[in-house]
Amino acid sequence: MTKTNKKQNSKDRRIAIASIIVAGMIVAGSTFAWFTSKDEVTNRLTAHADYGVSIVEDFTPPEDWTPGQEINKDVSAVNTGNVDAFVRLGLLYDAKLKVNGEGVAIPTDASAVDKTSWVELKTKAVAAAAQGDGNAVDGTANEVTLLQAGGTLVVKAGAVVTPTDTQDVRSGDDVTDPAQVDYSGANQFKPDGTGLYLFQRTIYEDPNTATVKYSGYYYDATEQKYYALVTEPGTVYTANVASDAFTVDATGKVTMTNNALENVELATTKVVTIKNNDADPAFDIKWMKDATTDAAADKSDAKIIRLTYAGDNAGATLDDVIIDIKLADDWANNWAYKAATSSKVDATNDTGYFFYKKTLAPGATTEKLVDSVTLNKDVTQEAYKDLTFDLSVVLDSIQITPDEAKTADSYVAGVNGAGWGATASYTKDTEAVSWT
Repeated sequence: MTKTNKKQNSKDRRIAIASIIVAGMIVAGSTFAWFTSKDEVTNRLTAHADYGVSIVEDFTPPEDWTPGQEINKDVSAVNTGNVDAFVRLGLLYDAKLKVNGEGVAIPTDASAVDKTSWVELKTKAVAAAAQGDGNAVDGTANEVTLLQAGGTLVVKAGAVVTPTDTQDVRSGDDVTDPAQVDYSGANQFKPDGTGLYLFQRTIYEDPNTATVKYSGYYYDATEQKYYALVTEPGTVYTANVASDAFTVDATGKVTMTNNALENVELATTKVVTIKNNDADPAFDIKWMKDATTDAAADKSDAKIIRLTYAGDNAGATLDDVIIDIKLADDWANNWAYKAATSSKVDATNDTGYFFYKKTLAPGATTEKLVDSVTLNKDVTQEAYKDLTFDLSVVLDSIQITPDEAKTADSYVAGVNGAGWGATASYTKDTEAVSWT
């Protein structure tokens, strides 16, 4: 081997060794250097539950509700949101009545007497046109004129009138001007002192029998107001003046017998408030299949919910106030009635709940439950003086939140845990809901 070749071989070995060392250093230096990859996808889910179920009704309250007048009141529920819901409705019945109170004795001095319960008479007639269809309870005539016209004045300001002072009263007579005889109605009889005024009439209730009766009022000259006396039902005549109350002796002196005027009393009213709770007074509630037949025990054939206030005044029975709530003809096909137990509307004594037999989809409206309300035609003018009746509809709803598989049990899980007093079952195929 030449010297040149030796040098070349030595050089090649050094390069190879250096290459191995560098390669080793590269391997050693890259032992913990790894490439990594990160792939991140964000799936944003948003939810907006517009949950709202409301009562919808077609109802225009009358200005003057008269016996026999049926007032349309269509009651349903509508889902204004975007979530299916279960629905139930409850009915509450409240009323405020002004009824006849106990009669009170005629005062000897009325200046310091509380007259708030006294019945003030109308002194101005109201034209029939202004009353619309009229009101069988609230008279439209001048009540004072009716009480005095056609009678003979026998008691004036609490004192007996002698025959020479008596006056045959017509609607146009004016006691302040005895010389004036005016039958045109321009001037009517005007009392001129505070006290009781009575007018005597001869009434032929039986064509062959004359009956003496009396009508009248109490007049307050200071206030210039007229107040009613206790009267016979349906008439303007006082019931408590004896037919032989006044006698005239040979000298023309008029006297009263049997203490007749001690029985004449002032009419009063009292306010009765009926609340939807367990306290008296309360409505007697009866479910009717029709106007005369009671409904079945489960109420499924009921057409009328009849509310009756049996008026009683210190043991004296007054005429009843009867209000009929007419249910929709097909209500039982769409609603299930369940009597309230421990679950009551606002903790009050309601009669129960009506549960809708379907789920209520967004935008959907239930079939109606209530059709109308009627003040029963048999209610008379002796039942009340004023009446305010409130029919309140209370709505409860629960949104439906089924599981991912949308099992039937998951549909009713929420409502069955809500303490509604009834258990729901859901049929997916028909989307029907039954309540037990």
